[in-house]
Parts: sequence; structure tokens; C-alpha cells
Amino acid sequence: MRPAVRQKLKRRFAETLDLPPSVVLDQAVIHIFGDSEVKIVNHKGLVQYSTACVKTRAVQGLIEVGGSELEIAFFSAQEIKIRGRIRQVMLK
Repeated sequence: MRPAVRQKLKRRFAETLDLPPSVVLDQAVIHIFGDSEVKIVNHKGLVQYSTACVKTRAVQGLIEVGGSELEIAFFSAQEIKIRGRIRQVMLK
């Protein structure tokens, strides 16, 4: 089955069962708390880490958090929490 058809079926399945699409479609969810914290749930791995930029993989693409004094406060296979002076969050 083609990936586009598979995604469409999963989306309909989520709608039918009234489930959040992010759970069924394996998509990342980004929570932004002011300008000091970002939590990314359901990431697919860390790509780059510095005090100015943190990049993670996701099904949707690459998630880039930019700022200063960035640090990874929590990291697991499913979740990453980044603290510091957050200036931007981009999906590439």
C-alpha cells in the first residue's frame, strides 16, 4: 500500500474513533511554554545539539529550535524537553 493511502486510512481511522491524529499518524507534538521551554513528544531522534540550536527528526520533517543558552532538560525515546531563551521553532 502506498504511503499516502496508508496515511489517509490512518487519518480516517483516527476520526472514526475520535482519537488524536498525532497518536495514530505517529506525528510529533510540539508544546511551547513562553519563551523558555519547548517539549517535543514523539520525536524520531536528535540530529544536532548546541547552545544555539537543537534539531530533531519527526515524521513531518526536521524540527529546529533556535535561541541562546539552550540545554536539554529531559531526553527519552519519545520526548525531549529543551530549556533556554527560545527565539524560534521551525518545521523544515
